[in-house]
Amino acid sequence: MGKLTDARLRTMKPNGKIQKVSDGDGLYAYIGPKSKSVSWQMAYRFGGKQKILSFGRYPEVSLADARRKCFEARALLEEDLDPGVVKKNEKETAKAAELAESLTFEAIANQWFEKEYASSPPSTRGKIRWHLSILFPHIGKTPFPRLERKDIVAAILPTQERGCLDTAHRLAQIANAVCLFAWGLGYADRNVADRIGTTLKPIVRKHRAAITDPEKVGGLLRRIQGYGGAGLSVKYCLRILPYLPLRSEEIRLAKWEEIDFNARSWTIPGRRNQHGGGMKMRVSHTLPLSRQVIDLLTELKRIQDMNGGGELCFPSIRSAGKPITAEGLLATLRDMGYSKEEMTIHGFRTIFSTLARENNFNPDHIEKQLAHKEQNAVVEAYDRSQYFEQRRALMQAWADYLDDLRNKTD
Repeated sequence: MGKLTDARLRTMKPNGKIQKVSDGDGLYAYIGPKSKSVSWQMAYRFGGKQKILSFGRYPEVSLADARRKCFEARALLEEDLDPGVVKKNEKETAKAAELAESLTFEAIANQWFEKEYASSPPSTRGKIRWHLSILFPHIGKTPFPRLERKDIVAAILPTQERGCLDTAHRLAQIANAVCLFAWGLGYADRNVADRIGTTLKPIVRKHRAAITDPEKVGGLLRRIQGYGGAGLSVKYCLRILPYLPLRSEEIRLAKWEEIDFNARSWTIPGRRNQHGGGMKMRVSHTLPLSRQVIDLLTELKRIQDMNGGGELCFPSIRSAGKPITAEGLLATLRDMGYSKEEMTIHGFRTIFSTLARENNFNPDHIEKQLAHKEQNAVVEAYDRSQYFEQRRALMQAWADYLDDLRNKTD
């Protein structure tokens, strides 16, 4: 090296021809036929092939810098490394790092949201968006390579400190899902939110209130039977609910087309609309109907048909196209004198689950009737039985048992 000078470089001007002025050791100044400035190139051989490495333009890259780059490239050749490949890898690494810096938690969370909830109902999308809106002010603008576990914890703790433990744990689940998604795409080298929920206070689950004393259940049934303050739909829904211990949404949104009076069965679909409205696990469930339920439904259908009918079994008094609300059922229970600490709509399921077991009904049949998900994954995979006829006998025996409790005055 040492052949070129800055004075010589300044005299090099384009003339429509290729110009190469060597500095030595493979480094030379280059001007192409259409070039407007001088650029630095280095000629070398690797793997038996002639190659060229570019270092940038002069004077942005000075003569001293070009010589240094040439020296570094020769050092790589001494180590049997191709400087062109090394430079390419360095560029790709720098580009990836720059991209990662631009990929914030909010940007990745939005990608994750669209992938996971693109076809979800608006209510579900709205809930997830609301949870993300709690996290974004704290960590939304943080690039993933610089996101740390303590940052996520700090974003969640204010929610916990307000006493919203369920929400705090849901935020932890969402943060973990987003970080796992980023890791899977290669935007992070680890999941910094793995099991982050363990840093939060545990949720103490409270059972929803229910009356389980047989004598008091009988009193509840008598109050329901004699109550006259509610509308037709609420009145009949509450009369039927003890016989068929369903979740509130499963019974309130019932449609007449789901009920087969001849087969004495009711098939609740997994979904009734885009928001759900069917079974909790989104799998259809067929219930055998006792004689008492058939009689009540027949009576209700006859009254509705006399007044114009409709597709809903329990339409709202304000709009025939909308079902009664959970609040309406709860308000009726409160009007009967039952506080929220004594009885809830879900409590009818607890009554059935508790008293049916105490009366030695088959637990497997009870669980199928409640449409509970099997906790053992192996059992769930192999047990496809529905015990339908056994459940028919169970529900008739249960209905008769409830009638006995209601009719007892002593």
